[in-house]
Amino acid sequence: MAIQTPHRHAPEPTTEESEAESTREGGAATGETEPEVTMESLVEQLVEERIASLEREIADLEDAVEEVDNFARISLNERKIKQSEANLSEFSDSLTGFAEKAFNGINELEDRLDAHALVLAALLDAVDADVDLSEAERYQEERLVMDTAPDERLAEAIERHS
Repeated sequence: MAIQTPHRHAPEPTTEESEAESTREGGAATGETEPEVTMESLVEQLVEERIASLEREIADLEDAVEEVDNFARISLNERKIKQSEANLSEFSDSLTGFAEKAFNGINELEDRLDAHALVLAALLDAVDADVDLSEAERYQEERLVMDTAPDERLAEAIERHS
């Protein structure tokens, strides 16, 4: 967009003044016409130079903004990854705690089963042969998980009284 300035009409130079001016500019008064440098053309040239400079600055700023945006995106992704790792670690710790608690519960149940099997074996040894052991035999056959030491003792006690 060119800035328009009002034109001032200067008096037309005389032929002698024209020849003197062209001689000053390094040309001879041979009739060659050189482009006139007017105030308007100088202003337009300055404006165009300034616009070009501003366009370069805008392009540089756009590049800088893109670079910052890329950095922010990468930084956000890194924070998300760190948060996910922290969540995963917390979940892993939670699972480890649950597994330990479950194993402790299983061990406690096994200990109780062992104790009950020993007590039952001792009771069977102390009881008459008239005791109905069909329920105990059926239980022993239906069990999916068998412990060797207490179950063997129970089986021996049942066989002795059958």
